Amino acid sequence: MESSDVERMRLKKQQQKARRREKRAAKQRAAEDAVHISEELRRVRMCWPELSKRTLKTFRAVGGFGPLNDLSNGDWEQLGLDIANCSQLETLDLGDVNVGLGNSMDEKLASLFRGWTRSTSIRSINLRCGELSVEGVRSMVPLLHSTSTLQFLTLNDSNIQSEGFNILFRALRNSPICSLVCKGCDIDSIEIGNDEFPRNLQQLWIDDNNINADGCRELAKLLQGGDATLETLSLSNNRIDGDGVEILASVLQNNTSLKYLDLVRNRISVEGNVKLLKLVCDISSMEATLQTNCTLHTIYVDEDAEEIQEWIDYANSFTCNSNSNREKLIDMQLHSMRRANLCRLQGIERSNAAFYGDFDPLHLPEILALVGRTHGLAELHVALKSSIVTLFSTVDRVKCLEQEMAYHQARVASLQAQIGAIKRAEGNVEEVGNDPSNKRRRI
Repeated sequence: MESSDVERMRLKKQQQKARRREKRAAKQRAAEDAVHISEELRRVRMCWPELSKRTLKTFRAVGGFGPLNDLSNGDWEQLGLDIANCSQLETLDLGDVNVGLGNSMDEKLASLFRGWTRSTSIRSINLRCGELSVEGVRSMVPLLHSTSTLQFLTLNDSNIQSEGFNILFRALRNSPICSLVCKGCDIDSIEIGNDEFPRNLQQLWIDDNNINADGCRELAKLLQGGDATLETLSLSNNRIDGDGVEILASVLQNNTSLKYLDLVRNRISVEGNVKLLKLVCDISSMEATLQTNCTLHTIYVDEDAEEIQEWIDYANSFTCNSNSNREKLIDMQLHSMRRANLCRLQGIERSNAAFYGDFDPLHLPEILALVGRTHGLAELHVALKSSIVTLFSTVDRVKCLEQEMAYHQARVASLQAQIGAIKRAEGNVEEVGNDPSNKRRRI
């Protein structure tokens, strides 16, 4: 046997011995833990036996789950260590958990995250508790910095306020998180640095807060530039007014990422809702319609703006293909009733004749043919009546006048020739001879 083979066998035996020692040590630690953990934590481990086996995939304690109510701060820290050792854990859901009378959720979470500071598998965290505040968010930061797998984070109905939300945003800067839900968290101001927002964020749900126009100005940073990733922005039941809508509509004019925008139950006036309508269908000109946003497929406005909502939904129905704005233009601009209704809602005065007068007369026959094919004979009749003057202008009037002038010039020349002939004839008439009886004329 060669020396290299001997060396390999020796290393293999050493590795096997090391693994056996690690297993014995793990069993010993587990036995010691079983002796020292409290009865309350023991009951938690009984409810989730995968904790001890380190194979737990989902930790869901929704609805004030009993075993968690009596855990001490030390128990919560040990629970965090148990969770950290579960390398397959994907979901942590502590929604509506009851931490017990006289206890602080912030303290419990601080203890939990002292033990749970790392994860290589966690995908979803849900912490919904009215007692969760800024300090609770701070305690989460080490885990948020360490995990590279977190995608969904929900902190509904908490008391994190603006400070906690801003801390959270900064902590998620380089996170793979794609969905953040902070509904009912008493957020009234937002501060987002140009390089501090989550770079992979696709969904942001911050309904039921106190966000105003200043908050919209900060949120606009997530929607500008070619690197924008946000696809869903839900802002229902906030304090957004016309100024806030104008800020959002302005930045969304050139945005190509956002698909869903919810602004129900805000302080938006009719004019503000009209700005959202113009965002997806500006009827002021053909060019304006072609330049409207063709990415947004869902916008929700207040219930009392029912007609505007219907037209927004109708305009958004064209966002499913690459030629959406062209089809939108043909469907709305070339249909007299739809165009009239949109002009009325958007405060634009423009008659059918004025509309067709904007076309190049040489292209008008093609436009009329398109109206007939797309909208039928009734709309074609309306279009013909409205464009008859412009249609006749397709004739080359200068050429016609030149031809008419040439005709009359030729006629004048002909008449002048006849007159000349008559005069010459009259000048050549003379008496033939001196005989009065000879009356013949020589011409």
